[in-house]
Amino acid sequence: MKIKSQPKNMFTCLYIESLVGLVLTFFIFINVTNVLLRHEDIGSFIDSGNSYVQDYIDSQYERHGFYHNLNTTSSLLYYDYKLMLSDSAISITDVCSDCELFKRRDGIDVYIKNNQLFVAAFPIPRANKQLFFIETEDPFSADAQWYEDSDNQFFFALFVTLSIALAGLIYLPLRRVNKRINKLLAVQTKFGQGDLSVRSEVFHISPIKELAQSFNDMADDIELRVKESLVFSQAIPHEIRTPLTRIQMASDLLRREDTEDKQTLFNDIDSYIEDISHLTSDILKLSRLTNGRCGDLPIAREVFSVSELVEKRIDVIADTKQIQFIKDSNIQDDRYLASKCLSKLVIDNLLKNALRYGGGVVNVTLREYQSCWTLDVEDNGPGIPIEKREEVFIAFSRLDSSRNHNNGGFGLGLAIVAQASRNLGWSVSVDESHIGGARFTVVLPKA
Repeated sequence: MKIKSQPKNMFTCLYIESLVGLVLTFFIFINVTNVLLRHEDIGSFIDSGNSYVQDYIDSQYERHGFYHNLNTTSSLLYYDYKLMLSDSAISITDVCSDCELFKRRDGIDVYIKNNQLFVAAFPIPRANKQLFFIETEDPFSADAQWYEDSDNQFFFALFVTLSIALAGLIYLPLRRVNKRINKLLAVQTKFGQGDLSVRSEVFHISPIKELAQSFNDMADDIELRVKESLVFSQAIPHEIRTPLTRIQMASDLLRREDTEDKQTLFNDIDSYIEDISHLTSDILKLSRLTNGRCGDLPIAREVFSVSELVEKRIDVIADTKQIQFIKDSNIQDDRYLASKCLSKLVIDNLLKNALRYGGGVVNVTLREYQSCWTLDVEDNGPGIPIEKREEVFIAFSRLDSSRNHNNGGFGLGLAIVAQASRNLGWSVSVDESHIGGARFTVVLPKA
């Protein structure tokens, strides 16, 4: 049996990691400070050594002075240091085997022992001798325990105060982030349970904002595809059943011997079969678009002139007298890099839709802006109600029960436009036209 471990709370982990980082920062600061202070102690150490050398020289004529005492005993031990007089030939490593060179300053090599104490040899002028200055105890260390030192107590109190203040400052924003993530998780749970309309609040903090926006975009796409699937499953049998029923009725009439106009019935059967063929073709076309293909070929990008493509599609789809093409006079270069095959699908289906549902007037306008081109396809038909303007891009959607049949369509043209536009990275919308019908606007972003 596989045991699933309980996931750790992100907020708790972040908070603990922040506090651990704060403590580590404090101890690193203390250690670095000690090293820096020890470097600064070298100056005092060298000054003291030079001072003893000068005292040695100045007291050489005193009967019981420093010069006499050091020459008599060869070494003098004080509270926290030791002085040794030796020949210049003796090196520091002979006196201190565990010493390592720490720093050279003012011509003096300062060594350090394992216990972090300084050792240095100071040459005595006009004499073949040198004075070893050896620390036996850190002059700046206290005899009391570290926690009894007033300076350490102050720094510790300061650290505790800053830690509490920073912990509070860290807690508040992390808590807000945690709440927002929990809200996003709750929305995702509802969505996973079947509430496809639920959306996350878009927060103004990165990366939560990007996560919420990404989820909303994904939810919109999934909801749209689910709606399309439901419409597909309900509409396809109905759309196919209608011409099949008519074919069956025509066949029954043809079997009757008293039927007079049999040629008309044969023509009707051919028309119904053609309807089924067109329906199947459009369904396959939409399916291929959903899978990222254009016809039987993968989508290939090429450079083309948008205005030239629109003019050619107008010539192919309808008589130029029915469609007026207006190109913005500010457009100098309308070359565009995209799939020409998908672009044709968008333009063709918008033109067919305008001709089918319009009142005989269709205007196509190409405009250029700083970041995009826009292509407007307008008609003077009945228009599209506001509450239906998103639904029209769903396959087999109808504005009324007989609209598509009366106009010879199945409700797949605008679905193909929407899917092809998504594949191209374009956006398509519909609103009211100034000539009375619907205006479809396609936005072509510039690279």
